[in-house]
Amino acid sequence: MEALLIYIAKSTGLVILFFCAYHFLLRKETFFNSNRWFLLIGLITSAVLPLAVYTKIIWVTPAPIRNLNMNQIASIQNSQTEKIFEINWFIIATTIYFIGFLVLMIKLAMDFYSLHSILRGKKIQQQADFKFIDTTENIAPFSYFEYIVYNSSMYTDSELKNIIEHEKVHSDQNHTVDVLVSRFFCLIFWFNPVIWLYKKAITQNLEFIADKEAAEKIADKKAYQYTLLKITTHESCVAITNHFYQSLIKKRIVMLNKNQSKKKKFLEILRSDSGAYGFCFVISD
Repeated sequence: MEALLIYIAKSTGLVILFFCAYHFLLRKETFFNSNRWFLLIGLITSAVLPLAVYTKIIWVTPAPIRNLNMNQIASIQNSQTEKIFEINWFIIATTIYFIGFLVLMIKLAMDFYSLHSILRGKKIQQQADFKFIDTTENIAPFSYFEYIVYNSSMYTDSELKNIIEHEKVHSDQNHTVDVLVSRFFCLIFWFNPVIWLYKKAITQNLEFIADKEAAEKIADKKAYQYTLLKITTHESCVAITNHFYQSLIKKRIVMLNKNQSKKKKFLEILRSDSGAYGFCFVISD
């Protein structure tokens, strides 16, 4: 059990390190695909690197046993008796951790059940690699692997086209994997507030990717932005999916209109980052 807590502590430190690198150096740049892989590599590294353990054996000559008098023996016994009544903070911390873990596991199971309820028994329209479901429920459009779910009665034809193009990007690039991986890490490191910010960064960056690529396929870029604003009124969504509604719509629109950052700048950022943190990942869009 102690080894598990040491592992969690090391992984937590690495998660904080990668998040700080993203937040201060990459967050405002438009390397959306590169940022996606940087964030995922950060989580994978945080999970794998602490497993690498270097063991060094040092032989120490045992000290000779001294003769103890009765007073020393009595003192040792008294100190051991006092330790019996000390609070075991290790057990308390472990109990609290697993209670939080269990609560989030139940929440995750409920989210999967809600998703299954939405998909179950619905008419599926297969087009290429996508499975479209036109539901009557008042929920925000979302994608889950190859499934794209929406309520066509809530949108005009042009709005629905914009939404579907957006969700196709999520589905085609398997963004659901990123969402589930980040959710899993939140399950393990729930006590660390940075992991929730990390998850938010991953989700938000996926929206930037989908917005950028969908807008490139749509003639009217302004109409796409108006669609973003309209969707904000539909806040009902499934937590483990890529849903069209997201908070901070203003930031998504700003990033959508921002000039493309140069790849050379991305490499320069990573080089400076490697000097500060001791690692460097060279990824290109």
